[in-house]
Amino acid sequence: MIKRILIIRPDKIGDLVLTLPMATVIKEKMPEAVVSFLVQAYNAPLLDLATDVDERVIYDTNSSLWKTVSLLRSTKTDAIFFFGSKFTLTLAAFIARIPVRVGRAYWWYSFLYNKKIYEHRKTAERNEAEYNIRMLQAIGVDPGPTPLPRLDHSKLPNVRLPVTDYVVFHVTTGGSTRPWSEEHFVDLALKMKQQYDSALILTGVPADREFLLRIAERMKHSLVNVHITCSNTLLELAAILAGARLVVACGTGPGHLAAALGTPAIGLFPNVVSLSKERWGFRGLKAENISPRVLPKPDCPQCKDCTCIDEITVAQVMETINDLNIY
Repeated sequence: MIKRILIIRPDKIGDLVLTLPMATVIKEKMPEAVVSFLVQAYNAPLLDLATDVDERVIYDTNSSLWKTVSLLRSTKTDAIFFFGSKFTLTLAAFIARIPVRVGRAYWWYSFLYNKKIYEHRKTAERNEAEYNIRMLQAIGVDPGPTPLPRLDHSKLPNVRLPVTDYVVFHVTTGGSTRPWSEEHFVDLALKMKQQYDSALILTGVPADREFLLRIAERMKHSLVNVHITCSNTLLELAAILAGARLVVACGTGPGHLAAALGTPAIGLFPNVVSLSKERWGFRGLKAENISPRVLPKPDCPQCKDCTCIDEITVAQVMETINDLNIY
């Protein structure tokens, strides 16, 4: 009998957000089960908000194999779920004799799993969150519709900001997806000032500050009321996103987090299938995802210079903002 479930997710914020619905499904279908997530320290605070997650296990990617084996044994888990390429962790789970090991069947080391998932994701027929919860079928759980994660806003910190009514642009991508051009973001800021007189916050991490300052200066030339917040903690960023009137971002973790928190969010995605809105679109009650209206290039999804995201026009984003009725 499965009593303890460990979900392996030492990835980026967006990957973690799109896996949290698994915890919600497990709690609905197996209310007595203990649900744990293995994550890296930097995104572990997000689990403090997730009401369906019982425990978090902090993983250091530099840990030795034997230290990882010891870590997994200490969880006393009955079933463990893997996503993406996780050879060291998979081998550690095998050595630790975790009874049920669930992973995709298409890695060279997939023989280490005793429950294999024969489902390709490269065709993007489903959102990543739906692919994830469907893996629960391996332990006899019929997931049903894909729920939104349950996040507790009361655990967000109070963050002092220079404005109280604001829109967030998350301009950087951290290599997770293709960037929308700086020029487009500057033009969008001007259009939003003209139509809504919006105050604007550019979010990022401390390493982004110089880049964001350059963009902010360009916006200020058009008299946009723009500010920069480079949060040192994930929960500070979450609080800023939760308090926004709107968040606009490419397919990155902060956009996924904003949508999951219930903030109106617009995601900008290229046509390339592996990065598309069909596969990685934001999920939330007030989330909208946009892709270029032009047809993909003949060699898509392997374009050498993948710039189709810049075919998303500022007018297209403004149209979506109007449809959201946030003003």
